[in-house]
This record gives sequence, structure tokens and C-alpha cells, in this order.
Amino acid sequence: MKKALILLLFLFPLNLCYAQDELPTVVSDRPGYTWGTDVTPYQKLIWDHGFDFEKTPEGASTLTLSNSILRFGLFENMELRVGTDFMMYNDGNAKEPTFGFSPLTIGTKLKVYEGSGILPSIGLLAEVKSPHVGSKDLLPSHLAPSMYLIFENLVTDWFGICYNVGEQWDGESAKPTTFLGLCLYFNFNDQFGAFVDSYNYLNSVEGNQYMSEIGFTWLVSRRVQLDIEGDFDLQNLGKYYSVGCGVSWMIN
Repeated sequence: MKKALILLLFLFPLNLCYAQDELPTVVSDRPGYTWGTDVTPYQKLIWDHGFDFEKTPEGASTLTLSNSILRFGLFENMELRVGTDFMMYNDGNAKEPTFGFSPLTIGTKLKVYEGSGILPSIGLLAEVKSPHVGSKDLLPSHLAPSMYLIFENLVTDWFGICYNVGEQWDGESAKPTTFLGLCLYFNFNDQFGAFVDSYNYLNSVEGNQYMSEIGFTWLVSRRVQLDIEGDFDLQNLGKYYSVGCGVSWMIN
């Protein structure tokens, strides 16, 4: 009896350590505009929240006081998403800034294929912006859907590549804007990482935008990740900039 008790006392810490290793870690979808294929762990809720300031060559500025997305792991390979922004906007001519909520966005993200060797992981992200929920001046006239194919290659333990292609509708025109994104990310260790992101919007009517972003991430704990980033416009170097920071929190 004593030997059995001693054996149980010896094995219990080992089982506890093993269980801790199996605990899920927060899967962040920020920062950056190019997404990876990972989804929120099953039955977990993650809150991606950020702040940023943007200045355009025309003198307009936008301070996003709350950029929020709630993501829930509905299945092992599928999450549900809902989000909105609370912004302070000035077009450069107004004496007072305008405050408002961006249109409510609802969507889902699927991980279709895990990936193996040189074959990439494959995901699908589909979202739609509501023409009814949000500040009146910021709402589109119609539903504004978007859809993206997401690919990701883990090249080494510390380096990976994400690349996206998609179509976005603005709720005003029937002609979509094509989105192309490429992200290179680096893991310095288990906590700290960095990324370089190129995200581009191609529209034959309104013209093309070629944007880039660099940033850093810090996994504070398995539930919390912090980030900081800066953006620039390759067509307006020195005239456009955006800076931001944020947090991803696995609530339950």
C-alpha cells in the first residue's frame, strides 16, 4: 500500500506537467493585414483589441480608440468572428473631429488543410459588413462582403510565410477590390517575434494602394500576447504613416 501511494505521489507531478503542456495558447489574428491559417482553439473565446493612429498625405487623420474582434472556436477547425472599431476622424478641414463606430463585421474563418512539407496550410476567411449597425456616416449602402484564401508555410521552427488573396466589396459599387498580402514572420524564441507585412489593394477605378507594415509581438503568457507595429505607403513615403499597438487575450 505504501509503495502504491509513493508511486502515485511521484506520478502526479508528471501528469500535472503534461496537462499544462497540453493547455491551448492564445492564437492572435493581429497585428498585420495578412492572416495565418490557425483558428481559435475549440470552445475558447479570444479578444483581439488595438489602438492606432493614421495620417494621410491629404491631411486627414484617424485615431482608432478601439479596434476589437471577438473570436470563438466553434469547432476544431472553425471560428466565428464579430468586430467593430470606435474611431475619431478628421478630414483635415473640419474644426472638430467626428466620432463613430465602423460597420459591425460578422464572419467565419476555416482551416481547410493542415499542410505538410512544402504543401501549405490552407484557410478561408469570409466576412460581411452590416449596412445597419454602426454610425450613420460610416455605414455602407448595402451589405459589404469580403472573402480571402489564406496560405501558410512553416519553413523552419523560427520562420514562416503567410500569403493571402481575396476580394472586397465596399457596399457601394458592384466592382470589388482585389487584396494581395504577403507576410514574413520570425520567432526569436518562445515569447518574442517580429514580422514584415506587404498588403496591397488593387482597384481599376479608385487606383491601387501598396502598403507595408513592420511589427513585434510578445507572448506574455499562454493567454496574453502584446504587439506594436508601424505602417507606411510605398507610393507616399514620408507623407503617410500609421502606428499602433494591441493585445490578444484568450478569455476562457
